[in-house]
Amino acid sequence: MQLFTGQIDSLFAADKGLRRKELANITLSDINLDDRVITVWGKGAKQRVVCYGTVSARYMSEYLDETEPKGQQTIIPNVWVITNLLKELGEKTGIKCNAHSFRRTFATESVRNGMNLFHVQSLLGHSSLTMTRIYAEQVNSEDAIKAYKAIVK
Repeated sequence: MQLFTGQIDSLFAADKGLRRKELANITLSDINLDDRVITVWGKGAKQRVVCYGTVSARYMSEYLDETEPKGQQTIIPNVWVITNLLKELGEKTGIKCNAHSFRRTFATESVRNGMNLFHVQSLLGHSSLTMTRIYAEQVNSEDAIKAYKAIVK
C-alpha cells in the first residue's frame, strides 16, 4: 500500500495531540515501535513521552517500511509538508484540518472519554492546567455535529 505522508501527519496529530513542530521533529530514534511510544521535544525544549494506538502503529510500520528513514533523520520533511497536507485534507473533506484543530479535538475527546485532565495536560505538554482546560472546552457538541454532517453529505 502506497502511503501518503498526510495519513501519518493527521493520525499522529489526532491520536496524540502533537504540535505541528513536534510532529515534524520526530526522528526514527525517537520512536519505540515495540512499546508504541514516541519521545517528543516540546516547547521550551521540554521532553515528554506520548503513546499511539493500533491504527497509528499499523500506518507507522507501513510508512517506515516505505520511506526507510535513518536514526536522526526526521520522518516528516518539515512543518510545511504537514501544513500543506492538512490543508489539502481540509479542502477534500470540508472540515477544518490543521494541527491545532486536531490538538484541540484530542484534548476535548480525551476529557469526554474520561481521561483525567492532569493526564491530558501531560500528553499535550502544557505547563499550565489553565491552557489544557481552554483546549478541552473549545470544541463542543455543536461543533462535532457540524463536522460530522460535513462528511456524511
